[in-house]
Amino acid sequence: MLRRIDRILLRVPSLAPAVRFYTQTLGLRLLKQDKRLASLTFVDDAEAELVLHTDPDLPADAIYYRVDDVRDLYRRREELKLTFVTPPTAAARGWRATVKDPFGNVLLILDRMGQSGGTHHVEDAKPAGSLFAGVEPRVAAKREALLAAYSAVGRTADDLPYTPHFESMYKSYTAAMGHSPPTRAEAWRHLLNLRKAGKLPKMGEARSHPPEVSAEDRQRLREMLGPDIGKRDRLPYTDRFDQLVDQFNRTLARPLSPHLVWRLVATLAK
Repeated sequence: MLRRIDRILLRVPSLAPAVRFYTQTLGLRLLKQDKRLASLTFVDDAEAELVLHTDPDLPADAIYYRVDDVRDLYRRREELKLTFVTPPTAAARGWRATVKDPFGNVLLILDRMGQSGGTHHVEDAKPAGSLFAGVEPRVAAKREALLAAYSAVGRTADDLPYTPHFESMYKSYTAAMGHSPPTRAEAWRHLLNLRKAGKLPKMGEARSHPPEVSAEDRQRLREMLGPDIGKRDRLPYTDRFDQLVDQFNRTLARPLSPHLVWRLVATLAK
């Protein structure tokens, strides 16, 4: 059942002046802030949060509703007539999911089943199952170290996920990061950001090729991807992609490696 509003998400053009306005003018209290988002609480409701952000990967606005137990709702989804867009996904302090009511309205739900007294994370409101889901602190990129590691492997970015070449790049990159290295998902995100900014050196065409599969298999994979088909770059090194590989391979006579599934996904998304 819906218990309360847990957090409201708002995109702002610049974080610092927005934080000043919402604290100094509107009276909210700053709870936590990093480079991309800030979490504020209300004077009369310290549990509800307003999350201001400048992240283009987050929705411009969203509302998360607190529930008692996301996984229990998932187990009772047919009884409750809830359609889960994705299964429950672990968040910083519990579980979350994106659901639809019988009328087609999308609801973002969140529980605190795993909450502890540890360090508070600035948790965003990305839909469950999406890439870079914000359940751990984001590690800042070290551009020069990543560019050096990327140049050393000599493979284009699309040819890297789930290969020894990525592991070699990741090992070199994290060696330069000290005691707080990025996860593989974060390192992949850092690489994508450099590519988007036009900073990656040209490596030519990918050396690996998508596997040959039937038209029926391609269509099946396209249906499994659903709305994620337009977000292919967000998939590698996420639970969502692991689930996709397992689900797709169960339909094949000969299973494919994660890298080959990725290469096939890349072709479907173009």
